[in-house]
Amino acid sequence: MIGVILVALVILYLTYELYWKRRNLPPGPTPLPLFGNLLDVMKNSPGYEAFRKWSKKYGPVYTYWLGTMPVVVVSDYETLKETVIKDGDKYAGRWIFEDFIKDTKGGLFGLVFSEGDLWREQRRLTLHTLRDFGMGRNIMEERVMVEVDFLLEKMAKQDDIRIQAELDLAVGSVINGILFGYRFDEDHEHEYRLVKNSLRDFVKAGSSPLFTVACISSLIRQIPPFKGAYANILAPNDVLYNFIRKQIAAKRKQVDFDSETSNDFVESYLKEWERKKGTPQGEFYFERQLEALIFDIWTAGQDTTSNTIAWTIAYILHHPKVEEKIHEELDRVIKSDRKITLADKNSLPYVNAVISESQRLTNLLPLNVPRRTTENVVINGYKLPADTLVVPQICCVMYDEKVFPDPYKFDPSRFLNLDGSLKTYPELIPFSIGKRSCPGEGMAKVELYLFIANIFQRFKVSAKKLPSLEKELNNVVIPKTFTCQVESRHR
Repeated sequence: MIGVILVALVILYLTYELYWKRRNLPPGPTPLPLFGNLLDVMKNSPGYEAFRKWSKKYGPVYTYWLGTMPVVVVSDYETLKETVIKDGDKYAGRWIFEDFIKDTKGGLFGLVFSEGDLWREQRRLTLHTLRDFGMGRNIMEERVMVEVDFLLEKMAKQDDIRIQAELDLAVGSVINGILFGYRFDEDHEHEYRLVKNSLRDFVKAGSSPLFTVACISSLIRQIPPFKGAYANILAPNDVLYNFIRKQIAAKRKQVDFDSETSNDFVESYLKEWERKKGTPQGEFYFERQLEALIFDIWTAGQDTTSNTIAWTIAYILHHPKVEEKIHEELDRVIKSDRKITLADKNSLPYVNAVISESQRLTNLLPLNVPRRTTENVVINGYKLPADTLVVPQICCVMYDEKVFPDPYKFDPSRFLNLDGSLKTYPELIPFSIGKRSCPGEGMAKVELYLFIANIFQRFKVSAKKLPSLEKELNNVVIPKTFTCQVESRHR
């Protein structure tokens, strides 16, 4: 009798898993219990080919399973334009592992996982503040150029340059300067090492399929090895938050609320907080929100920008003709050894084409963060209820063979018109798309351009051993460690 009951329960479970819960969703690959389709993604590390394969088989809209949760994927630009752009508010919710967010952020705070009026107010402030730093006094360009100068001098003094480590420190200093007003000089470099190591451990722990499954239910989190995978992310999270709290406390003691100008993001936030007291928006300004907001900006900006620059150098090392063309353009346009600035940007189409192609091919996020529909929607004829998870799968868009033939080939010329001017594609969306696109896009673009243009303006870069271009499964694809050598181009 017990055997019959067990068999019946297994049949019921499999019927539920393989048919019932999938019946009203767009078609897609069959999920495994607990893991869903995560193992398929792992087999096609870092994940691009799993999503591209499913797109070819099921069309631009399909369902895959993140553990036991269904996620509707939109994998072509035209459908994304008709959904997350034209009906942006309907796709502005956020997918939430609520227990995990409370354990790490203290609640649904910050930018990445907040929603509704809190998210709208804080995104508005973030965009406004970063835009102010990029214009007028142009704090952003000044801060980036300080780090460009330090990086170039360090590179000139080294024989074998561990370029990722140097880029990480430089980009970390830019972000810290924008957020807290100081760079990671010799007196503060130990802080950077602590934060960077913790961020590395945090990203690594968050990339584990065991962690994803553990987030789904408190019951699963009690079972080894899911319990350990979940715990692995909490310790580095605490280190990151302790660093942020220390900086906010120090800044609060220094801020001049009577001054109309602000020298960094936290100072600007504290002044806005003071101005909003007693207003309807005042409820959106509080300590845990500020901490979570800074956490989101710091973590999102560090690995994405430094890794994109590192991948760009790796691709160029594999294509010496590209470096020759960069140098030819710089010599023809700049005609001297001076630093490259934002004022030169429109005069350097090939440099910009190299950056665009690197962003496209690097494709940093194999899986975009899912969004949640805030009301009922229809995508390609499929009726999806509110609270459905939807992913704008940007990796498929930037590897779309119809738009970018031979998508795994590094070819900057695809971003040039016949007359040599810069060609743009709406499908180039490394910062995602719609209302949940990255608010730090402007800052990242400034960094990418100024670092890459100035490195190749000053140096001819080479490598005794070409770097690996292999990508491994991770939340953010990271190039394997490599060294390079430089030779000054101007005597």
